[in-house]
Amino acid sequence: MEEFVSEFGELNSADVQWLQNLYRFTEENILPVAVGCEITCKELSSCLFQCLCRICHNHSNTCGYQGKDGLILPLSYRFISIEELRSQQKTPCCSQLTWSTSQFKQWTTHKGNLLISQKALSRTNLLLCGLLTDKTSIILSSSESQEQQNGGILYLQDKSGFIPCEIIKLDARWLGHLVMLPSWSYIPLTDAVWRLGGTEAGYIEVIEAPFLVFPKLLVGSLLVPNALNVLLPDSAIHLLDKGFYCHKVKMNIAGELGRLSSLISIRGKTFFSFFLNSFETDASLPVLVKVPAKLIWHRCLEVSKQYVITKVFITNLQGTSYKVFVVSLSSDFYIYVEGSVKKQTLAEFMSVLHMKQTSKSELTSLVCKEESLQNRSSIDWSTQNTIEEMFESRQSRICSYHGMISKVLNIAAGLYELDGKFGLCVAYQQVVNYGRGLRPGAQVKIHDAHVHQKASDHFPHIILCCCLRSTLVITEFSGLSTEFQPFSSSGNVYISLLFKYNLDLPNYLWVVHIIETFTQRFCPQFLTKQHILMCDIDSGIIGMFFNSVLKYTRWNKSVRNIHQEILAESHHCPLKEITQPSYPCQNISLSELLSLAEERAWQSLHLPSLLPHADIKYLLAQQLNSKLAWSFAVLKPEDFQPQMILHGVFQANSRTGHLQLLDTSGTLDCVVQNLNEVNQIAFSDTSYLDCLVQLRKYQLVIERFIHSEFPSFKQLDDLAFIKEKHTRIYVQFCAADLQVLKRRAASTRPKLLSPALSSTLSTSARTAARSSCNEACRNDELNSITSNQHQDSPSLPKMPRLKEVVLQEGHVGESRTVCSHPLWTGDEAVGIPGGRKQLPGTGTPPGHSTACTRQRKEGTCSVGCVTQLILVTHKDALMLRNCQYGRNEGCEHINGSEEAFIKRAKPRLRLAFQASAVNIGSPREWKDESKIEGLPELETDPSLCSEHNNRTEVLLDFMGKSVKWYHLINPGGVYRLIASKQLGVSVFEQRSSSTIPRKTLQSLNCPLFITFQSGWNLQYISTLSSLHQSQLSKNRINLSAYFENLASKITRLCTIQEVLSLTFSAPLVSFTGIILERICINPNRRTNFAAVITDKNAQGVSVPGDWGLKLTVGDVQNTAVALDIYVNFTMLSYTLGILPGTVVLFCSLERTTSRHSNVYCRYVSSSSVSILENPSPESVRSASADLPLMYLGNLISSRGTRLQGIVCCHVVNACWLKLQWVCSLCCSIIKQGKCTRGSGPCLSAVGIFRANASAIVEDGTAEARVYCKDKQVADLLALGSVKWERLQQHIEPQGEVYFQYQGRTGHELHEENTGDVLMQYLGVLCTSPIVCRPIQLAFRFDSRSKPKLGQNETFQLRTFSCGDHQYMTKMTPALSLTCLDIKEVDYRKLCHLANDKLTQ
Repeated sequence: MEEFVSEFGELNSADVQWLQNLYRFTEENILPVAVGCEITCKELSSCLFQCLCRICHNHSNTCGYQGKDGLILPLSYRFISIEELRSQQKTPCCSQLTWSTSQFKQWTTHKGNLLISQKALSRTNLLLCGLLTDKTSIILSSSESQEQQNGGILYLQDKSGFIPCEIIKLDARWLGHLVMLPSWSYIPLTDAVWRLGGTEAGYIEVIEAPFLVFPKLLVGSLLVPNALNVLLPDSAIHLLDKGFYCHKVKMNIAGELGRLSSLISIRGKTFFSFFLNSFETDASLPVLVKVPAKLIWHRCLEVSKQYVITKVFITNLQGTSYKVFVVSLSSDFYIYVEGSVKKQTLAEFMSVLHMKQTSKSELTSLVCKEESLQNRSSIDWSTQNTIEEMFESRQSRICSYHGMISKVLNIAAGLYELDGKFGLCVAYQQVVNYGRGLRPGAQVKIHDAHVHQKASDHFPHIILCCCLRSTLVITEFSGLSTEFQPFSSSGNVYISLLFKYNLDLPNYLWVVHIIETFTQRFCPQFLTKQHILMCDIDSGIIGMFFNSVLKYTRWNKSVRNIHQEILAESHHCPLKEITQPSYPCQNISLSELLSLAEERAWQSLHLPSLLPHADIKYLLAQQLNSKLAWSFAVLKPEDFQPQMILHGVFQANSRTGHLQLLDTSGTLDCVVQNLNEVNQIAFSDTSYLDCLVQLRKYQLVIERFIHSEFPSFKQLDDLAFIKEKHTRIYVQFCAADLQVLKRRAASTRPKLLSPALSSTLSTSARTAARSSCNEACRNDELNSITSNQHQDSPSLPKMPRLKEVVLQEGHVGESRTVCSHPLWTGDEAVGIPGGRKQLPGTGTPPGHSTACTRQRKEGTCSVGCVTQLILVTHKDALMLRNCQYGRNEGCEHINGSEEAFIKRAKPRLRLAFQASAVNIGSPREWKDESKIEGLPELETDPSLCSEHNNRTEVLLDFMGKSVKWYHLINPGGVYRLIASKQLGVSVFEQRSSSTIPRKTLQSLNCPLFITFQSGWNLQYISTLSSLHQSQLSKNRINLSAYFENLASKITRLCTIQEVLSLTFSAPLVSFTGIILERICINPNRRTNFAAVITDKNAQGVSVPGDWGLKLTVGDVQNTAVALDIYVNFTMLSYTLGILPGTVVLFCSLERTTSRHSNVYCRYVSSSSVSILENPSPESVRSASADLPLMYLGNLISSRGTRLQGIVCCHVVNACWLKLQWVCSLCCSIIKQGKCTRGSGPCLSAVGIFRANASAIVEDGTAEARVYCKDKQVADLLALGSVKWERLQQHIEPQGEVYFQYQGRTGHELHEENTGDVLMQYLGVLCTSPIVCRPIQLAFRFDSRSKPKLGQNETFQLRTFSCGDHQYMTKMTPALSLTCLDIKEVDYRKLCHLANDKLTQ
């Protein structure tokens, strides 16, 4: 070292230290790789210094000069090894030894301000030196991938290692030589970027050409040697004919480089091809390069340059009919210079090589072909077109383009943006070097790219697509500090789907958009990006989705022929044809779905369609607005174009108790039904919780709530009368249509195995418990769905008040609410970033240690537990309850809403419910919670079959976060309670309660009370009836009897016919029915009920909360038998899915009899409702099916029941008529357009015509009094619309007319007795044959008065007078019917009834 430094004379200490560092660097890093050079470290150090001086001299830099002040050294620069650069430099940087500051600024500044937000590369003073190699001559370790060994990748090497480098213009003679880089950039692969397997940590961008350390060792020239015999394409093209064979005969060819394909790697073999075009004709020679040492040519060859390729031979591609020229190991390329080579004709080439295998006739034929080919005109396959020309042609064209990469749209999909306006797609060609250098700010040149226009609405309008014939070359590296995002087709789900279905560009961009949307919706809160994009396309999440969606599509699934795509004279590739896209489905976020559904629901709303057409003119303001208050719309997947597929994480909301689909944008409530269940109960399967699911069949329900003040139907077009409108959106579906794409992590959930019901059921449960993705994907997954439940959650949109609360869970104004109950706090939304870190329902139960809690969250350990098997026999309503005795845990509000609640509401009202159950067996301890399976409580407990076995009843209390189990707990279901092992089995044997007074427990005769804590788990096993029918019940003696005893604890279901019977005495009833009608009513309830508003800005927003609910429920087998149910939502949680046509199970309704002996039910705190079957077109039709045809005599024995039917009868007479004009607001009489209310002025001048009538009808079996109103009166009087309108006009001046039929006296219609012409007209009309005629009457049977002779007597004595004689006979009590509809009698039905009477 001293000898090396002494050569420079007298130096200061800084110069000496710099030279010593140079010597050390050379000795440690450069000398070991200087293979083949017998040189000392001193000599090599001197060569490095001289190379540095040459770099500076060539750029007029003073470094290295011997000036007056001595030697000028670049003291601010230092040499750095590759390992040191990669380990220490974590951000992109650059080093320009010879650049001035102005040159650097000019380089980092781009025109158009497209990348104005990007920072320039940080400039460092570092010097790089090493061996330039492609690794082909180096023996690599077995850990190196095949692609790294022979992929044509360029490396810079020193003793510390290799680093990939990209050079814009490479001289092949530089390979294997020591070089120094004067200007370069280092781009590391940061941790924030998704790192592909096999990708190096960073790479070098060589901005300027490197300098050789030993320039004299550079041998050879790119100029072609003199007197070299070459074949031009016009002659050599004939050697590719099928009848010509010259295997392994080497030759030289020359031509202009017309096309250069990309590097392609298939089954570990990398190759590329190029075409040499003729100078005069359109002949083109395909040349294949597959020798690893020659793959570096891909970086050296330039399109439109003229080359000579030596020592190539002809071969057939295996499995194809194509013959190509192949580069050999001894081949080389030179720049073609006119006159420097000897052009051979085909005849000369054949004669020189003495080709005996070719006959004279064949040779003559080839020569003729050569001459004819030379006379053809030249056509350039790659026409240089501008993008504007592509617009004008509107056809798929081939063009070349030079521009700048302005943005990376989707690196995994191979999509970039060019110049801020065009797109670039490289997915159809392989990018073997991971796309190094393709960073924003880089200048690129694209040859032979396909131009597509309007391929997708989600990507640029015009997209340039590179196929295997295209060439993408970087002409200038980016000077911006933009990160490197590697692109690789290996293990890439985008590329895998592209090749699997051979997608064209529009469909491929649709696939990209779907995956992008999927990733944005579930990453990183629920799934990692690696987990989605690296999964296998057959069993992974994305693969399962597309396999189910594309199974029935007509997409072209033919295999892509790359040889034909590259070598065929007529170009064939997926990008050539422009086809109309056929998207099979769409997948948007839940928030977008809610917005779209709400918009379509309001757009499709036609207010008159919500009102009965026959009664619309007769509705008072209160009736009109009541009927407009609620409506609903249903959207199915096919209602969207293309059809909508739903995805989400299936969860139970711990604030509202609703089941939900969840993504990062919001939540969508769910109503789930079971299908084909034996002794069907509501959906109860807890194994779907926290699973990523897909729905293709569903019903999206939009409930619309309107608060309006319409005075009459005439103002329905004036939307100013609508004061508020809200929506409640949810989805309802069958559990069988729920496809699981990803189950929650097995380490955080018990194995939900079927309890030995049958081998088939057990096998299916075990299969369902397995993860959908392969083991490799699970190893790569960083955060499972369960662990991501602890992500941050943002605040939610504003919520309406609970104020009398049909809409307590509805949406406010034009914005939807994600959550429904006032106890929901905005910063605790499930799974949405920005709020609390812990989601509802995932808290840790008391007693768990901090370490154990951390381990459970991370899923790294399995915690023991205690369990208790129970049979649920009853559950109460989910409602606000007094929790003043309750625990603080799970009931506190953190976000300040607690203070608002205390000020405005009763203290400690919380959403809660209770359930009654029976313990099955004894509690058990488990060492590993994840290994819970089977039913050992039934299989091994001998006390179950004992006669002395006491079935202990238990009361379960759910409050706070535990309310999420409400819709999963149903009577008749067998469940397993799972608690922490540290609590012990005694936790299931509590005989006192902190939330319920002791007297209350004693009155319930319930010895055990369990408060279900928020950290506990609940596992659904099966229904009791399924257990009873299982093999387990048959194997054990007396176990069947045990199940029968348990079944006796479950509430018995009645029929609606039994409930309507007057002899029925049970105060609480349970039954199954179908919703026939849903009406909003206005019950007497207190006003200004206190509630929590999570958003203070929403305090001034009210909801139409003055409405109650009246449900008309029909028997499932006979909808003519119906029952009314009244629901008051003051304290109840709003129930979803109560729609016409829905089959529901009502439990513990309060049965009540009115003063008119009509039976109805009320929904009370002990009641519950479960959805058994969602409405379908069939169920809606059955709900509105034709009423049964019957006789009036059949109703005599059915007194007390609410029957509906049709009877063909004769009108005896009209008893009375009441026709009046009333005020639409106060119902007072309107006279001459003014309200006559006497209790104060009425501002309304809108009158509504009302008509009421009573008539006597008989059908030969009995007589009945029928009550008609409004339009039914006109039908009864047989008045057409014109006559009915004129009658209303005659009554309007009087305001009211009352006519009563006095009987047939023979002189009641004389004019002198009644001076009113209108009354005379009504008297004549009511007794005329026009009214007294046969009619077809649809009715509802109601008992208006109680029988006077006792409930059990059917007949009563009545006395009739006829002249001087009196007659006494037994008569049935008068039947009272409410008219539903009047039609003219169908005489075919009348004849049928007559025949029926005769046969009787």
